[in-house]
Amino acid sequence: MTTTYVALIGDAVASRRLSSAARGRLQADLRARLEGVNRRWGRVVAARFGLTLGDQFQGLLTGAEPLWELTHWLRAELAQVDWVVAAGRGAIHTPLARTAPEVDGPCFHRAREALEAAKRRRLLLAFGGFGTGLEGFAEYYSALYWGWTPRQRRAASLLRVAQPAEVAARLKIGRSAVSHLARRMGWKLVAAGDAMFRQRVSDA
Repeated sequence: MTTTYVALIGDAVASRRLSSAARGRLQADLRARLEGVNRRWGRVVAARFGLTLGDQFQGLLTGAEPLWELTHWLRAELAQVDWVVAAGRGAIHTPLARTAPEVDGPCFHRAREALEAAKRRRLLLAFGGFGTGLEGFAEYYSALYWGWTPRQRRAASLLRVAQPAEVAARLKIGRSAVSHLARRMGWKLVAAGDAMFRQRVSDA
């Protein structure tokens, strides 16, 4: 019986526009955060996350359940750029290795195809090999994100992974300002949409 995996590929948006110093810091931060992913989600990492092509990363998971939490943790931790993250589900054609860049197969091909399509359509999350039903969620999620101001985008990334007190500390504003910002963003509706999207990803 063929084992099914989920390959994850992330790409920094417009990273080439960064100065050489800023891009160097981004790569160093990304490398450190990927080590955090490998520790924090080690029980579901089939092949460790690693840096590829400078500002891209790859990882291999045993299933889709951690996708939402993992990708949003990375967005919150690496907020100096926007990220396109694509997931591909399928088999692998090479033996499992310690790091994902050493592994290849249909799950990676589907993730790469989804990533390239997402970049053309300005989507932030994309899926290959998950069947139908996720495209509408990805369109909604991305349109909402690009419709926010940069400050609201940063707040959204944090609100999805942290408690209000931590959000306030990381944004360097008061708790009441966080509440006001969330109300203006219609966060209750956003959270409801997120819950449906997250459940659909887990069930796919």
